[in-house]
Amino acid sequence: MNWSIGIRKRDKVALALGFIFLVIVLANWFVNYSMKQVSHHFKSVYEDRLVPALDISAIVERSYKNHLLLEEHILTDDTTEKEKLSGDISQNQKQIDSILVKFEGTYLTIDERQSLENYKKARQNLLTVQNAILSQSGNLNTVAAKKSFNTAGNASFQLLLNPLHDLSKIQGTIGHELLNSAERQMNFIKLLTTLVIAMAVIIALLVATLLQTSRKLNSIKQQNFRLN
Repeated sequence: MNWSIGIRKRDKVALALGFIFLVIVLANWFVNYSMKQVSHHFKSVYEDRLVPALDISAIVERSYKNHLLLEEHILTDDTTEKEKLSGDISQNQKQIDSILVKFEGTYLTIDERQSLENYKKARQNLLTVQNAILSQSGNLNTVAAKKSFNTAGNASFQLLLNPLHDLSKIQGTIGHELLNSAERQMNFIKLLTTLVIAMAVIIALLVATLLQTSRKLNSIKQQNFRLN
């Protein structure tokens, strides 16, 4: 009778041991999966948020430079200087084109795509106004160029900045969300790690119980053998 009870107890311990081992395997798999997700989040923060944010800053910087260069173009009477300023403006525009191609290659949300389209439309409008002012200034029609710069030039430039500011805000918001998600996953990983350690301790206790049960069974078998 004691021998039968010992067998049942050993089977229960073995079953519990197998179940805990399965839990540990699953927890380990989920930890590895979560670590990959966290790595992806941090990579996305860098590649799709930090770098594009720097690109947006570069676009804003070059846009401001061109606005100032355009004003200098109007104010100078030196033809050679005007040609140099026109070349600088053109070079900045080419750099902005390159940055835009790079920016469009990153992951963009629906709001980002909409703001980017708004920027492109505003930029096209600014370029049209800018070229008209450059033409007026190049023909030494300074009065008309100043008037255009102070009205249509400033207005179109402000319209250009609005979608860029929207893009900057979106970068910050989504980047913050990604970091929060990564932090939540890291906390969950810590919890799973603690669970695995606890399971390991339980396994050690179950193994000890199993060994103790085996010893008792062996002792019972020896006693029965002697009685026989």
